[in-house]
Amino acid sequence: MEYKEEVFKKRANKSTMIMWLLIGIILSSAYFIEVLKGASTPKYYISFLAVCWLPFFTGLLVLKLKGTSTQIYSEVISVGYGLLYLFVLMTTDTNVTFAYIFPVASMLILYKNRWLLIRCGILNILAIVAMLAKTALRNGFTDNTVADAEIQVAVVILCYLAYVLAIDHISKSDGAMLDSVKSNLARVVKTIEQVKVASHSVVDGVTVVSELSDENKESAEIVVNSMEQLSRNNEVLHEKTDSSLDMTNKISNQVKNVAGLVQEMVILADESVTHAQTSSEQLADVVNSTNEMAQLSTEVEQILREFRSDFDMVKAETGTIEKISGQTNLLALNASIEAARAGEAGKGFAVVADEIRDLSTGTKNSSNSIMNALSHLESTADRMTESITRTLQLINTTLEKISQVDTSVARITADATKLGGNVQVIDSAMQEVEHSNRNMVDNMNQISEVMDLMTASITEADENTRVMRSKYAETTANVMNISSIVGQLIEELGDGGFMSTSDIKPGMYLTLEETQGLITKEYSEQVIEVVDEQIIVNDLHDTLTLSKTAVYNITVTVDNGIYRWNEVKVAVRKDGNYSLTVSGNPKVFNRRKYRRMPISNSCTLFLEGVDHPLTARMVNISAGGFAFSAPAKELQDAKNKRIRVQINNLDVMKGKDMEGTIIRVTNNEGVYIVGCRMFDDNMDIFHYVERNYK
Repeated sequence: MEYKEEVFKKRANKSTMIMWLLIGIILSSAYFIEVLKGASTPKYYISFLAVCWLPFFTGLLVLKLKGTSTQIYSEVISVGYGLLYLFVLMTTDTNVTFAYIFPVASMLILYKNRWLLIRCGILNILAIVAMLAKTALRNGFTDNTVADAEIQVAVVILCYLAYVLAIDHISKSDGAMLDSVKSNLARVVKTIEQVKVASHSVVDGVTVVSELSDENKESAEIVVNSMEQLSRNNEVLHEKTDSSLDMTNKISNQVKNVAGLVQEMVILADESVTHAQTSSEQLADVVNSTNEMAQLSTEVEQILREFRSDFDMVKAETGTIEKISGQTNLLALNASIEAARAGEAGKGFAVVADEIRDLSTGTKNSSNSIMNALSHLESTADRMTESITRTLQLINTTLEKISQVDTSVARITADATKLGGNVQVIDSAMQEVEHSNRNMVDNMNQISEVMDLMTASITEADENTRVMRSKYAETTANVMNISSIVGQLIEELGDGGFMSTSDIKPGMYLTLEETQGLITKEYSEQVIEVVDEQIIVNDLHDTLTLSKTAVYNITVTVDNGIYRWNEVKVAVRKDGNYSLTVSGNPKVFNRRKYRRMPISNSCTLFLEGVDHPLTARMVNISAGGFAFSAPAKELQDAKNKRIRVQINNLDVMKGKDMEGTIIRVTNNEGVYIVGCRMFDDNMDIFHYVERNYK
């Protein structure tokens, strides 16, 4: 609140006037009741009202004429209310009337005018003396009267003395504060100048950052548009790829079917070849059998010709025999005739006997010829029978061969029919494959066009990203410049009293340094409570042993700043905790911004308040802090908690754990990304990052 003297004077006049008004109303009401009871007369009441309210309205008139902040009003109150007070004292017999002055007199302290109160005190005492004189003249002095007078005068003197002392204290306090303000004014002016210079630098840096941000926003919009177009093209590409994949699957299925059919055709062709070879062999056997049957037929024909010749000869011989038989019959007849003449002539018997002998010889020869012919016919019949039997066998064999050939031909026909069906299926499949191939060619052309568009979008996005990256470097430089300026400003302002123990909150951790000679030990402590200049901590490891010869310093990290108090007084409390008493303001160091190196090592977490270890994966690491990610719900409300981390396979830690405080927790769909600030800078990590992160 801005200080304006006129405003405070006006408030003092208003507060005193209100108090005067309330006392006037109370007394007027009380005396009116006295009139109603008959204890006072109306004439007296009118006089009281005149003495009570005339000075009050006179004061209102002064405020109206001189202004509500006039100092004359305090004098009007002291005189006007003093007259009312004197009137009440002189016209009232009760001993408490002397206290009527105190409410208004106490309000006069607001004016911080000790001489006004001294004057009022003197006049107050004189009024009491006048009342006591009146009482003594009317009733005389008694022991009670003297005691009452002494008490009243003593109370009035003590009250006014307290008022004056209060005014003196307020004046001295205001003076000391004013002197302090004056003494710090040069520092404040200097600080303001520093802030002004730093502000200009910060504003310049922020302006550059803002401009770069606007430019990057445009580039980002282009990149976003390109990425949106890329996304749409990717959807088209995905659709065409799915379509091509479906067609490929169809082609693959058709090829599999064709391959199966071709395999079946190969089998059928092999079987047809086998059947054809068998049929060929069987046909060759049929031809051989036919040739053999032809030969046999020729032989049979020859045999038949021989048989006919022999038969003709037998027939001729048979005719000869018939002739001989006829002649024999005739001779027999002649013989019969001659027999009848047997006696007559013997000479005829001789002729008959010769003829019969010739006939017998002819018959014998014919019989031999017939026997020979019959033998030859028998032989010919045997040969003919053998040839016919062989011919019948060949005919049966030929019939079997022809039946087998017929079966093979039927199989070949069936295989050919099946091959024809497969060829039609293959032709249909090949037509479908050809159609799918045409669609695939169309899809590939469209994919090619989409890829060209995607390439153009990626190229444009890449160019804008490169521009953004170049601007980001400048932005980073400006941010680092701003950070440096603000950090330096914080350090300078902190030393100037802007930082104090009020910035340290319970639950924070600090480092207590114990130095004895050249040996310095560090202890990690947790802040329990902060009372004025005293920090109450709990020794986490119960290893601190106080020494009178040791020098103690404390360092605590608050946000991005490091506070340090030197020569701290350490004492053990009754509850076992330690009190750290600091003096003055701390030295403030702005925490340096170290480069963060991305890493992905697995790690194990030990979180304050959680009784079991958690599994996580590192995100980055720096000399002043680290970050990790984990799906553990225990991290959701872990901000400002202490944490210890064991990183696997990180040589720079050499098996040591990292400790720090969680300063941020980001929930990424159930995976928590946690940023931590280490209690002290780790220069081993700093050098490790500098060596390995380019």
